[in-house]
Amino acid sequence: MLSNASMKPGSRLQWLLPLMSMVLSACSLIPDVDVLGVNRIVGEDGVFRDRKAEYLEAETIPRTLIPTGMDGFIIDDLLIIPEIPDNGRQSFLDPPRPEVLEGRTGREVVIQRMELNAWIVVDVSPSEVWPRIRDYWNQREVEIAFENPTEGRMETTWFIQDDNVLTREKIRVTVDTGFQDNSAEIRLLHMQVPQATPVFEQVNWPTSSIDNDFAYAELTRMSTYLADVADLYQASSASFLARNISSAGKASLVTGADGSQRLQLRSDYDRSWAAVGRALRRAGVEVVEEDSSAGIFEVLYSPGSENIDAEESPGFLKKVVTINGLFSRDASLPAYPFRVEIRRLAGIVEVLVIPGESGEVDAESASMLLRLIRNTIA
Repeated sequence: MLSNASMKPGSRLQWLLPLMSMVLSACSLIPDVDVLGVNRIVGEDGVFRDRKAEYLEAETIPRTLIPTGMDGFIIDDLLIIPEIPDNGRQSFLDPPRPEVLEGRTGREVVIQRMELNAWIVVDVSPSEVWPRIRDYWNQREVEIAFENPTEGRMETTWFIQDDNVLTREKIRVTVDTGFQDNSAEIRLLHMQVPQATPVFEQVNWPTSSIDNDFAYAELTRMSTYLADVADLYQASSASFLARNISSAGKASLVTGADGSQRLQLRSDYDRSWAAVGRALRRAGVEVVEEDSSAGIFEVLYSPGSENIDAEESPGFLKKVVTINGLFSRDASLPAYPFRVEIRRLAGIVEVLVIPGESGEVDAESASMLLRLIRNTIA
């Protein structure tokens, strides 16, 4: 046989054409075979078939067993298959793609409380904090009875607290966006029944916790856990379904018809009042007097004592840098009186800053204080 090197181009073509004809003729003798081989490549049984809906049929495999003495907290449940109603399957045919996660250190986890209401504020997006909450309940050996990441709702099964012989408990966890971008708020609702009472997973949840002390103690334990794993979980996992909870913060600056700036908070009044007061104190603004029923803070503020960029994107706990250090005030600069008013509107809360009657400061100084509140509110 002649080698390829010894063949002339013309002779190669003469040799290949009969061979191709023989191959195509052989294929025609095989029933139900696509001559061009398209079905073998992209058909229903092809190598590159459409697999986008196959994950809906995936089965849950047993959890990885960690040997005694080893720490397995970093093993996350990345893709939890939710219960999907028949009429909702179509919306899940296109699986979501992961977004780039930014690893950050110095994340903060804080509990805020006002009267009987308490919540956790975390310096991560809802999609990032969701798997951590699941891990918390797993560490507590409490099973999850229901979860809907797209709505930010999770419910535990009924469980019995250690050394408790009287009642059994059930917790609903709600995760929502915080005031700042890429931050989350976590709230707990507690349900309790006597142990002798028959229990069902479907319950009529109360509007407020049955035992506020129990709920607050559980919230404290959860916040401690989230703080402990904040840096170790850095960009390790996120819930794809919980990405549907917007990561855009609930605080935004708007300009009124008269040209004045105001801060709009998409939250209830009590939550907004607590957040504004905390922002003022953290930013080093002296609160002289406050009246929650009237929605007024009387404060002393030194315009120009902070390095605030009006165009920068607000962020959780990191957008205000003063000339003397974080959240400090230059004592050499004079402080002027301002009134911070918090007003209830339809579905939102509005914050305004009004200069004192001395006339020593202008509207721009009031705008600076408003931006300071916006950049430190949590």
